[in-house]
Amino acid sequence: MDFLGTDRSLLLSIFSFFIFIAVSGQSKKDKIDELMKAYHELDQFNGAVLVAQNGEIIFKEGFGLANMEWEVPNSSETKFLLASVSKQFTAMLILKLVNEGSIKLEGRISDYLDYYPKPVGREISVHQLLNHTSGIPDITNFPDFDSAYAHKQFTTKELLGTFQSLELDFRPGSKFGYSNTGYSVLAAIIEKVTGTSYAMALKTLLGPLGMKDTGYASSKTVVKDYASGYRWAPLDGYINPIYFDNSISLGSGGIYSTLDDLYKWDQALYTDELVADSLMRKMRTPYKNEYGYGFWIWEWENPNTKELLTFMEHGGSNVGFNTLIFRSIDDKNLIILLTNTNEAKLGFIRNRIRSILYDRPYDLPELEVKNMVADVLRQKGIDAAREKFLELKETKLDEYGEREFIYEFSKLGYGLVLSDHMEEAIEIYKLNVEAFPNSAKVFDDLGEAYMLNGNKELAIEHYGKSLELDKGNKRVKRMLEKLRGN
Repeated sequence: MDFLGTDRSLLLSIFSFFIFIAVSGQSKKDKIDELMKAYHELDQFNGAVLVAQNGEIIFKEGFGLANMEWEVPNSSETKFLLASVSKQFTAMLILKLVNEGSIKLEGRISDYLDYYPKPVGREISVHQLLNHTSGIPDITNFPDFDSAYAHKQFTTKELLGTFQSLELDFRPGSKFGYSNTGYSVLAAIIEKVTGTSYAMALKTLLGPLGMKDTGYASSKTVVKDYASGYRWAPLDGYINPIYFDNSISLGSGGIYSTLDDLYKWDQALYTDELVADSLMRKMRTPYKNEYGYGFWIWEWENPNTKELLTFMEHGGSNVGFNTLIFRSIDDKNLIILLTNTNEAKLGFIRNRIRSILYDRPYDLPELEVKNMVADVLRQKGIDAAREKFLELKETKLDEYGEREFIYEFSKLGYGLVLSDHMEEAIEIYKLNVEAFPNSAKVFDDLGEAYMLNGNKELAIEHYGKSLELDKGNKRVKRMLEKLRGN
């Protein structure tokens, strides 16, 4: 018996060795192709990918459909909504105005926008708006954002009017607080100083770079080859998301682009075509929370060479779109991931592609735990889904880690909420609460589900428990104030 076990182990080792030889013999392009096909076949990526090494493109490909109704495929020419990846363009527009002497980084909001309330407008600098230390509340965290704001069309002044008189979340410059609305203030400054619209100012930036397939997607704009956005619904497949008017994300989102144009953008950031080198250095300087101007910035030591590399990155997510641009500025490596669904975990994909670029080990993706439970829920109902959840908690929690495991089922529940399967969503959220009673997020999720389902009492109870676990969560505080009628 022992001999047979040893023999099997030997055979397995030999088989694994030849698999390693086969994989290690693949080119980086082939490895990326294999990886992305695996993601697509698992329904975890629908979009387009570009990878460059040392400034040269080694992989560029589309996966899945740009329009599912008409079965139009994604390609390298497909235009995707960038969401928060747009912020780096707003930051560069500001830096160009600084470069020209039209504004100053230490200038205050009130120096450029005479209608902005003075006490606050005199306190917040352009620099603080750029690196998210302004303290301006983020409108996307408002309790009624989806119902009262997301679908409406705003002028620039109307947009700023939704938040400019609110109390700041903290003293400007004292903390980091990611604020989409802070970047909308930057867009307003751009419009005021240039005397033109944000969209036109963007054209003056992109035109000289040959970025003809990039622009601002207003609700009235017809954009050729523009992907439709979709959201995954656990029991229904892909569905159309709620309507979202891009005027609410002026300066913070709303730009569309293609793989090729973003590659041109990446290359331009290495030159002096845009602004003086001193301003480029400010853009790529990490301030609070490793955020520069329109980019997250951090260092990574290559385990193979011990070389310290500087990375710049930003992701974006909007209804139906998910995007990421990753730049390694010391060796000019680049990863661009654009999707027209909310399903892809782009950070995980980036990590695996980065491992390929730097000759590090990586695994091919597997079916995600939320999809395993969703399949059981769809086929056998909630009781069987509960059993599957508990089984996966025992077998997969260590692999995922608590935070990611919670997020998986938070996303499953949210998909059920958005596709009008509220009872199932509440049951999934309850599983998360029972499994992770020390997590503020699980109570937050369940509180929201109860609120949307009209159960005010249980909503207050669970939001309250969430706030007990995370006393600094201003969004949950606002939810409770709204529910209590304060």
